[in-house]
Amino acid sequence: MVAIPAKLPPSSIGFSFSPGGLLFPYHLGVITGLEHLGRLPDSTHLAGASAGSIAVAGHAAKTPPEQALEGAIRVCEACENEHGGKAVGKLLPLLKIELEKSFRDDAHEIINAREGVVALAHRELFPTNRPVLATKFDTRDDLIEAVCDSSMFPFFSTPFPVRLKYKEGERFPRVVVDGFFSVPRERYGCPDFSQLNFDCVDKEDECYIPPVERTITVACFPHETVGLSASEKHDQISPEPDYDNSVGQMGELFRYATQPSSRKELEGLYEKGFADAERWCYEEELREKELLSKWLDEQRQKGELEEAIRRGDLL
Repeated sequence: MVAIPAKLPPSSIGFSFSPGGLLFPYHLGVITGLEHLGRLPDSTHLAGASAGSIAVAGHAAKTPPEQALEGAIRVCEACENEHGGKAVGKLLPLLKIELEKSFRDDAHEIINAREGVVALAHRELFPTNRPVLATKFDTRDDLIEAVCDSSMFPFFSTPFPVRLKYKEGERFPRVVVDGFFSVPRERYGCPDFSQLNFDCVDKEDECYIPPVERTITVACFPHETVGLSASEKHDQISPEPDYDNSVGQMGELFRYATQPSSRKELEGLYEKGFADAERWCYEEELREKELLSKWLDEQRQKGELEEAIRRGDLL
């Protein structure tokens, strides 16, 4: 008798969240929708860059989504009320304030204990030019710093081109920039899980993490429009492209990403992300049923062939 699996997923799956600036509520809606529909057990790997790292870290640290959304609203209100409606150059200090408010004292311990990897991407320019996926955090402050490293977009997050990281015992500071620059252009900032073992020599190293066999890329902009071609169509979550008005759609999304928005607009982005996650989950369920049906057909045909051989019909 052949055991029939309920689903046929690969042995490991990961969701990789792109940068997006102030479009962060879209990512928050996606990750909340995926969890609501049972697609984010603790064994699922998560990676994020910039806005994606904020969503991933907050979710993994058990920050309630409504609390995270209120934080995004406060950031936009601060830009509007305290900085003359300007977000450029002001975001990183405001982000750090919100992370201090929202991350519980044991946030780093919760993430470290999680079965699936939580990876926050940035690029180190000095002393070594390399992509970095931070996965372990000694303290809550380390976690907050990792999110800030991932969110350092030149001349946008702060007035400066890079972020300087001073560590005890090091003569010179490390120079880092946004996670967008940690991967090739065709990934549009979605972290690459294959970089997890960048510093591991072989599989016997304690730091070695088994390969993630399937990656779902999540983007605040339509994959097709921004050229995010690193994943198959069934492995993508993003807004559907507006083929009749792609310029208008991108203009509106770019405005949301770079300028403070109203509470209503931010809540709308959250709801849009949730809806797109629901759509992907529905399509994924149909795909899984098709894969299961195909697998059952293959098993049936294999059984019929074995039976024919046993009877000697093929001799």
